[in-house]
Amino acid sequence: MKSADNSLKYRLRLIFYYKDVLRNHIAPVTKWYTRRFRQCQIEAAERLRDKECIDVAFLLTIPGMWKSDYLFRALRENPRYHPYVVIYPYSVYKGFDKKEVDATIERTKSFVAEKGFEYVLPYNAQKNKWEDINKTLKPDVVVFTTPYKDISPQYFVYNFKHTLTCYVPYGFSSLNMFKVNYDLIFHNLVGLHFVETDIHRQTAIQHSRNKGENIVVSGYPGTEVFLRSDYTPKVVWKTQLTPKKRIIWAPHHTIDGDFAISSFLLFCDAMPQIAKEFADSVQFVFKPHQLLKFKLQQIWGVEKTDDYYNQWQQMPNGQLEESSYVDLFLTSDAMIHDCGSFTTEYLFTRHPVMYLIKNDDFVSKFSPFGLLAFNNHYHGRTVDDIRDFIRNVVIEGNDTMLKDRETFFNQYLAPRDGKLPSEKIIEILDDSMKGGMRK
Repeated sequence: MKSADNSLKYRLRLIFYYKDVLRNHIAPVTKWYTRRFRQCQIEAAERLRDKECIDVAFLLTIPGMWKSDYLFRALRENPRYHPYVVIYPYSVYKGFDKKEVDATIERTKSFVAEKGFEYVLPYNAQKNKWEDINKTLKPDVVVFTTPYKDISPQYFVYNFKHTLTCYVPYGFSSLNMFKVNYDLIFHNLVGLHFVETDIHRQTAIQHSRNKGENIVVSGYPGTEVFLRSDYTPKVVWKTQLTPKKRIIWAPHHTIDGDFAISSFLLFCDAMPQIAKEFADSVQFVFKPHQLLKFKLQQIWGVEKTDDYYNQWQQMPNGQLEESSYVDLFLTSDAMIHDCGSFTTEYLFTRHPVMYLIKNDDFVSKFSPFGLLAFNNHYHGRTVDDIRDFIRNVVIEGNDTMLKDRETFFNQYLAPRDGKLPSEKIIEILDDSMKGGMRK
């Protein structure tokens, strides 16, 4: 089956709806448009210099894209800012199952409401349309959680030329998807693109058309919770009669297409069986990427996909988790995965972790930083590798890579200047309003 992401029909649909022919596909026009957009972003920031209350709209489609808990709270506690979340539907052009898209909106609403965050659902039921928040809410700052054209055009960066725009990536970049991570038209236009480390900044400068002029190093807000001593995680695991080791299996969604890195189809039959084999000593959480279900429904069909997900939920020592993962990470003993962002994020816990390798040339798909993180994983190529990791490393505690992970954390992940990502981002925002984007 051809990936919906790469089909000619899908690409043409995007060009039509986003009016993309000139500004994204004709190099001289793109260069001029990017330069003009940049100037408008600088002006938008500086217009806020003396404004007493600045409205900040966080745009969100699915819970898995949300990495800004502490940033949102810090803005809310700052009398100068008024943050809120704008919830809108994920991919209106990919032909995903409508019921699942609608259910995802409801999950996102519940996800945000449970956090106690103010949110807006800009849907006009009378007109049966999603409204343009530029005309209704008129935010001063827009924070994007995704760079893709998976949403209606009124929520894409093109529509916010005269509003200060920011991008907080939804994942800790580890793969060599340099265009996808740094050189889409979105990355070249957004006013402030926050990145994780100096290595990421140098990678962005090397691979983006605007030479990283909008790149600022803030640390990654999504992992700030792992750096704070004041957070107490909730135990989200099923109660067991006897204590057991806790292992997360987190497969990625890229099971087809040009960048098919997910090993899910290789291990999807074996993993439930492994969970049953270790039922007396281990409990498992199936934590799929939130887009995996959409992809499987297109390949397997809705019924088979639902049956697969349900079996994990019904297993005595297994469960399904489709939402947040912070508490899951912090209360786990180990993880098995093939997700780009998790390659770094789970290392904040310093717990043992195995990366499932789909094929031999997979190492070439990592970025310079991602390869450093990948090398601090145990590597699994077979079902027996998984069993050995569970038995020897997790259950028996023969964790030979513990010291390496500690060194990696201290060298690359611990805050360098004593400022947490949320503090750094607000500092950068304040500075941008004083002319900092002209530097």
